[in-house]
Amino acid sequence: MAKVLTFRVGIEGLEDKIWRVIEITDRRTVADLAYTILATFDSLAYHLYHIKFHGKVYDCWVCIEDNHSKIPPVNAVVTTLGSIGLTENDVMEMDYDMGSTTTFKITYLGSRDMGEYDGHLYPYIVDGAGRGMLDDISDFQLKAIVDDIDEKGYSDHYVTPGYEKCEKYDYRKFNIKTNNKNLKGLVLEIKNGYEVKG
Repeated sequence: MAKVLTFRVGIEGLEDKIWRVIEITDRRTVADLAYTILATFDSLAYHLYHIKFHGKVYDCWVCIEDNHSKIPPVNAVVTTLGSIGLTENDVMEMDYDMGSTTTFKITYLGSRDMGEYDGHLYPYIVDGAGRGMLDDISDFQLKAIVDDIDEKGYSDHYVTPGYEKCEKYDYRKFNIKTNNKNLKGLVLEIKNGYEVKG
């Protein structure tokens, strides 16, 4: 029987302001968890990522000749979450965009039996706060923007969330219902972007 795994994910340095509680089945891959994080945190998902856990690096793009680490990468695309030996309160780190890195702290909260049908299709966002990340800036640069918004009480920061768009970024604007409504389609789109060879 499949298990539903629960993770609390927050952007490093902003874990109390921009975070999610994610449910996903143990039959999904480490890559699927990464895609879910990128989707729910508003990433444009056009940079590389890897997840570090228990001395292993689960990589989105396993290319041994490009590996400059002493740790050989593990393919995140074929490794199921149920196979990596999770124990309650384990913490993983996901780095996205190695040039302007955003680091996500991922805490495993536990699991339960899925049952025949428990009301949700997975992945699913149970709880959360904060609009999300910004591509092409680091997590500490995002923290400076968040701190500025908190100090002023309003945002005067503009971002480009995709080509030919410009909008005001206010991290306080997060709608969990809309996030879940769009989540599965975004996860599939991101998965195709990383895994389907053109």
